[in-house]
Amino acid sequence: MTDYITISFGPSEDVARLGWWNRKERFYDLEEAKQNGRQQLSNPGTFGYVVIEEGEDFWEVVDELGAAGASIEAKLFTYSVQPAPQLILV
Repeated sequence: MTDYITISFGPSEDVARLGWWNRKERFYDLEEAKQNGRQQLSNPGTFGYVVIEEGEDFWEVVDELGAAGASIEAKLFTYSVQPAPQLILV
């Protein structure tokens, strides 16, 4: 069975220390997941959203808005959207 996870995200009070906050919701329909992500954009402080399709042994980003410069990470199917690491020239 395939599930869809919508993660809306935005800056925490201390981005350097805490990164971004993530609000996750699970759906069984792709269109519902996308619609939820678009609705979340109207909340103050929301930068964007991603929709992740999750299968039994895979995950894939299937929709995103405002995720440029974001890093999407999965550890044992626990997802996090955070600012992408910055390159430092030495």
